[in-house]
Amino acid sequence: MDLPSSLRFEIVTPERAVVREAVDEVQIPGGEGYFGVLPGHTPLLASLQVGELWFRQGDERFYI
Repeated sequence: MDLPSSLRFEIVTPERAVVREAVDEVQIPGGEGYFGVLPGHTPLLASLQVGELWFRQGDERFYI
């Protein structure tokens, strides 16, 4: 089975979608600490904690 080369990343608030991008990697501050998500990961719905969140597209990181 071939793994996808990117994953669909969305951050949604009650007011609007903050991010909707195809990305290569995500680092997320979750309730149990930071965790990373790569293409092929099981679909995930998680609550976030205060902290630094970033996603990577190619060689570039974007911080939120």
